[in-house]
Amino acid sequence: MPGPEPTLTETTRHAALMDLVDAVTTALLSGPVGDPAGVLERAAGVLHGRFADWVVADVAGAARLSRTTVLAPSDSVAGARDVAAQDPVACPLVVEAARGGSTALPVRPEDPDAFGRDTSGAPILVRANVTSLLCVPLTTAPGPVQGVLTLFRSGARRAFSMAEAQAMDMMSRHLALAMGAPR
Repeated sequence: MPGPEPTLTETTRHAALMDLVDAVTTALLSGPVGDPAGVLERAAGVLHGRFADWVVADVAGAARLSRTTVLAPSDSVAGARDVAAQDPVACPLVVEAARGGSTALPVRPEDPDAFGRDTSGAPILVRANVTSLLCVPLTTAPGPVQGVLTLFRSGARRAFSMAEAQAMDMMSRHLALAMGAPR
């Protein structure tokens, strides 16, 4: 027995997600592969604004995580500089994603320190007015985590949905494949 027909809103959101997946895949295929920082920068450029207010990308190197990309709203230049200067190891959500390989999708995050603090000691999540975030490990199973992508939505923007998290999970595997591909 078929389920209920999707509403116009559901159909529109699904189409927008498929357009986003296509745009990220196109960005990955139109540039060089095997350059983790470059791959993340291209994907972040597609995701920023269109899907998330903030995009933070960290690459898992041989010894530790390193921050490669931070894209923020135009009115958050100073905040973006602070996040870019931050050691990813000071971000519990990023460390957990890198170690455990699991996605985090908190809406109205309870722990203001979950993404660490800026140079003044203020919690990043409070300073950026984060109302929803998505922290995704970049990995292909089986295999090590190659990086972590963290997306913030702030202010009145609606929270990330489970469908968006699922689409981002699919894109994270594509990103990991492009990051690890031979040049």
